[in-house]
Amino acid sequence: MFGAKRRAEALQARVAELEHQVATLSSAVEALRPLLADTTRVAELTRAANSAVSALEGRATPLGIGRPRTDGQLNTLYRADVPGFVAVYVDAGLTSDVRLLVGPHNPPTECVGVLDTGGERNCYAGTVVRPGEYWIAESSRTTPNPSFKVHFTPLS
Repeated sequence: MFGAKRRAEALQARVAELEHQVATLSSAVEALRPLLADTTRVAELTRAANSAVSALEGRATPLGIGRPRTDGQLNTLYRADVPGFVAVYVDAGLTSDVRLLVGPHNPPTECVGVLDTGGERNCYAGTVVRPGEYWIAESSRTTPNPSFKVHFTPLS
């Protein structure tokens, strides 16, 4: 009978010890619960952010983000497929007068800049071109003129 009593007391002590360990672990888990919730929330926010970045990248590609500048020519009609900036300037050599024209019609008629190369001013013209607008750096010279540089820079 004493052996059974000792075993019962040993088992009760072991159960009490295990209950104490469970209580200790439970309180430790409770203390960590906000951290676990934050970790879950951060993971969800990360997934949402990655999804948003992918969506933006998908929308940006057709708009021209990352597209290179393109060089143009005098007396050549262009149509912008994305918003952009046109720059025309004198580089060197023989020059002529140039009008920078933009507008929704072909050919464009709105003059937004003039390069007056007879003087020493106005040797640069630039403008923003909206999607769908036509633009042309119109020169009085009919032969190709490498003295002028024409650039289109996509803005979106």
